[in-house]
Amino acid sequence: MKDDVSRQQRRKRTREQIKAGHALMVSGLPAKPGRAALRDVAHVMHAVLVDRTNPRRAGEAAGLAHEIAETALRRHPAPLEIACRRGCSYCCYSYVGVVPPEVFRIAAAISKHRRSGLTHDVVVARAHLLRGITPEARVGAKLACPLLENGQCGIYADRPLTCRQATSLSIDACREEFDGELASNDQIEVSATHLAHASNAHVALLGAMRGAGLPTTAYELSEALSIALATPDAERLWLEGEDVFRGVQQNTERPANVELIARMIAEDVQG
Repeated sequence: MKDDVSRQQRRKRTREQIKAGHALMVSGLPAKPGRAALRDVAHVMHAVLVDRTNPRRAGEAAGLAHEIAETALRRHPAPLEIACRRGCSYCCYSYVGVVPPEVFRIAAAISKHRRSGLTHDVVVARAHLLRGITPEARVGAKLACPLLENGQCGIYADRPLTCRQATSLSIDACREEFDGELASNDQIEVSATHLAHASNAHVALLGAMRGAGLPTTAYELSEALSIALATPDAERLWLEGEDVFRGVQQNTERPANVELIARMIAEDVQG
């Protein structure tokens, strides 16, 4: 009897936290949220990820993470104007690490919208040129992201959270880095607000994934995307535990504090 009551209490608490998470997705997560706020929005994504009747649940959970980041930025905008503008693509020549749900979201967007120029075959062919090139080797090599079209991101609305973090307060600094003229001890000044909102959404997604028993390995975007586009039912296979991205270059440089917060969130959503 006590176990039944405890289960009922946990389910009630989870429902309340999911409701609070939905409210935060509307009002906008602050740039410096508490653990409870991150837990609540993670609960929303976790509820999607554990719905085994939905074969597209990974990409949909990533979509929720992107919605969290977008709404947060709209509700709590940056105090400083960023230098990034349409057609500016200096950061689109860098290594980008993404988790599988974001890969599946992008693959679905390409398939759904049939964007001119960004066909399956084109993206796969472009991605092949980047295969095996390390993040260090990408610096100064001017190797474009396979999703770049005429100087613009071809999937801008669906771009990864890593790309949403890439903002700059100085276009000159971006140009200097692109041309290899930025001093090694100099760094491009970024918008702390954009960085925070994208990072919050990212860590909440990681926590939701771990809570659902899914691996949170991050992979190089272009190669992982080419596999997702070329492999029938890649998302379903990954959700069922198959190592779809075996052999793809991994991003192992996740900060320790991100790992810690993601682990705590996972424990929270598991109850």
